[in-house]
Amino acid sequence: MGTDAPKPLDLASARVLITNDDGIDAEGLKRLEAVVEPLVGEMWTVAPDSGRSAASSMVSLRKEIDILERGTRRFAVTGSPADCTLSALQVVMRDCLPDIVISGINHGLNVGIDVNYSGTIGAASSAASNGIPAIAVSAQDRNKAIPASQWEDTLPFLPEALKRACQAGFRSGTLYNINLPEAVTAPDDPYRIGFQGFAKDSFLISSVKGNTYRIDHTGEYGDAVSGSDLDWVRQGYVAITPLGLDRTNREQLEAMQ
Repeated sequence: MGTDAPKPLDLASARVLITNDDGIDAEGLKRLEAVVEPLVGEMWTVAPDSGRSAASSMVSLRKEIDILERGTRRFAVTGSPADCTLSALQVVMRDCLPDIVISGINHGLNVGIDVNYSGTIGAASSAASNGIPAIAVSAQDRNKAIPASQWEDTLPFLPEALKRACQAGFRSGTLYNINLPEAVTAPDDPYRIGFQGFAKDSFLISSVKGNTYRIDHTGEYGDAVSGSDLDWVRQGYVAITPLGLDRTNREQLEAMQ
């Protein structure tokens, strides 16, 4: 994680890149575009042509990808979320780089250990790896779906969460992870800063037939540590977590030295 001073970002004048891992036609991405566009100076979208959940920071190395125009400043990429970020930085927006990348809104939380698997986080991490401020946004799903009423209830709280992250500023090698609850229970004070918890990953592999298996995402995380991302979301708060690209375990490093 960078030791430099955090640099605030003026969202109102920013050129913003929107991306995700659920695909360019996903409801969450459309909702994010609608929230972000009136807040910023200019908005671009570069997202996967279809769902690429749990892709983490995977890059389609030595594989061909297509970058397909899907409207004004809007492009679909036949690759991973990280491919989308790289495609934007090196091809689509190379002459007008974004001031910030906002990835989401993911259909389902990205908390605890699941952060390591998330394509939503992966797209944002790819931006941070290239020196671009980044924020990932996810929403708690209800029985594998997010009804219109939930979007309408929780999205009004997202602009302030984005502004708070930008005002707090960005250090090199850092990004923010925002998780929206199913319902905000404290509308007068709805935001909490939390750490990435150690909630177990919520993937389940099950037998289909013979040697064929299927991996599903259950969304069942078990207990939540007090003050963690999952804990705040479960209590009905918008959880904001600063993440770092440096995965060094400092305590173990010192112990080994």
